[in-house]
Amino acid sequence: MPLSLKIELQDETKDLKLVYTEPALKKFSKEVIRRARISLANSKTNSSGNLSNSLASMISVDDDNKIQLVFDAPDAPYYAYVDKGVKGKISSAKAPQSPFKFGSGKGQKGGLRKGIRDWIKTKPIKQWKNKETGRFMSYDAMGYLITKSVYLYGLKPKYYYTNALERTFNKHVGKIEDALIEDYQDFFEDNFTGDYKITIDI
Repeated sequence: MPLSLKIELQDETKDLKLVYTEPALKKFSKEVIRRARISLANSKTNSSGNLSNSLASMISVDDDNKIQLVFDAPDAPYYAYVDKGVKGKISSAKAPQSPFKFGSGKGQKGGLRKGIRDWIKTKPIKQWKNKETGRFMSYDAMGYLITKSVYLYGLKPKYYYTNALERTFNKHVGKIEDALIEDYQDFFEDNFTGDYKITIDI
């Protein structure tokens, strides 16, 4: 069953079915995710493939009768941090525009250290040598040092989702508008047979 908007015709509420708009939005979202995955691959951020595979979108109509198209990554809740970066505890230089900051107390406790330890294990990266002893450091020790650096100085944004969204929107906005107009026209032809006061909030 296609999504629909609620339209008030005097004392009666009818459904404006998004027969053309919903497919147009799905095509748009599919292209956004395709571009985002390419961007992740090029940035070499997607070492395990979990983030890329988890990228998803959902189309719905909310309680205020507005169409919502949401992009997220259900199995990779850190997706927004990779996209927008994170300000460090003592420096925001790497991600000055990011809405996120280490040390704010809003993130999952221990999540950063675990994420970096898993990244080192998955990559894997060459073990470092201790400058004093000359011995190779354990992955746990490496993870601690990397975590400390990221926590204090932040994480650079990749903008893989942001850029994909902006570029794809510029290409598809006209098609989405045309689809919405077609849905309205069909609705008017079926229901607009008299003098009605119509309020539409999208």
